[in-house]
Amino acid sequence: MMEGRFTLRGSAAVEALIAGIVRQAAGVIGGHVRPDELRALALIGGYGRGEGGVDRSGGSERPHNNLDFLLVTDRTIRPGLKELLDRSLEPLRQQHAVGLDLGIVTARALRRAPCLVMWYDMRYGHKTVLGDASFLPSLTHFSQDAIVPGDVRDLLVNRGTLLIINEALLEQGGADDARRRALVRHAAKAIIGYGDTLLFFRGRYHWSYVEKRRRVAELRDVSAGFRQLYEEASAFRFEPDYDALGGRDLVSWLEEVRRQLSEVHLACEAIRMATPGLQWDGYFERGLRSALMDGGLRARVWLRKVRNAVRFRSSRLQRLGWREQLGLQLGGNRGLLATMFPCVAYGVGGERDRELTRHALSAGGSASELRRAYLRYWGASSDPNFMLVARRLGLDLEARGR
Repeated sequence: MMEGRFTLRGSAAVEALIAGIVRQAAGVIGGHVRPDELRALALIGGYGRGEGGVDRSGGSERPHNNLDFLLVTDRTIRPGLKELLDRSLEPLRQQHAVGLDLGIVTARALRRAPCLVMWYDMRYGHKTVLGDASFLPSLTHFSQDAIVPGDVRDLLVNRGTLLIINEALLEQGGADDARRRALVRHAAKAIIGYGDTLLFFRGRYHWSYVEKRRRVAELRDVSAGFRQLYEEASAFRFEPDYDALGGRDLVSWLEEVRRQLSEVHLACEAIRMATPGLQWDGYFERGLRSALMDGGLRARVWLRKVRNAVRFRSSRLQRLGWREQLGLQLGGNRGLLATMFPCVAYGVGGERDRELTRHALSAGGSASELRRAYLRYWGASSDPNFMLVARRLGLDLEARGR
């Protein structure tokens, strides 16, 4: 059932290694899922689409990134199934020293879901390793023209948060080799995420990394500096060379990355919000209002907004107008993170933007306090694994008092 390559440039040996890991993981997962529960188990992400990265350090080839699996069930997900499968996969992670990430979703939820970027990418770039190989291609509502613009903005904020993590790491000092590798890896992922977002808002998005690399190189109304950054980051994704990217003056390079990405971000938001000449000054409230129209009138999108409005509670922003309050409710935590992000990541915006961001995060006024508060909020609301990652990176996110 599993066909095609896992990597773009890996040798036969690393292809065989990855195939063996995938078969072992499928065996573990299949051993805990009843036949009447299973619709499909797929390898998604870079290796699922045949464009995974290869690390050639130490004289051998290894997968550079985590292997991402998606389990689709025909029944309601049993309580504790995710924890059981994660525990069962741990020996394989240890044996092969590779990350094995697993998501679980029901077939019914996928049929009703709005078209997020990850679902579009998954439909076109995956390998079914167990179950019904026709299921994921049959999800025809996951099409390029149906991708929700707000979800693409959230992808940018997700990747851009790596820049904030980098700033927090640099602030703590002590850039040993492991930390320098993390800084480079984070920057490369952010650059690719911003470039992908730009392609979407220019109507040129594609699920393939190879095709996106070619399309960004063709953009002539984007700075040559950003095209060069995207080209380097794409090359790094397929064959990471930490010496090439990390061997330069890292602090200066990361500052230039932030400057270039800030410009790309603003260009994307100007298109998404249909506001030519958009500036960061006043962005906080304008960004909240944009939740009212994002995604148009599509039923699946509004179902998600209503769910946000029911679940989201915030008592920290009472000074907003009614349209901003409504946008805050409909956009939920992700919408609030997106409106705060430019102020924290780039230090942009007017005084009211900074005041609202500080208030929303209950943070002091320094850039350092804002970063720590944002990352705590990020971990609590958007990424349940983040605090574990922060501890592994040695990040100190404690509040220092106001």
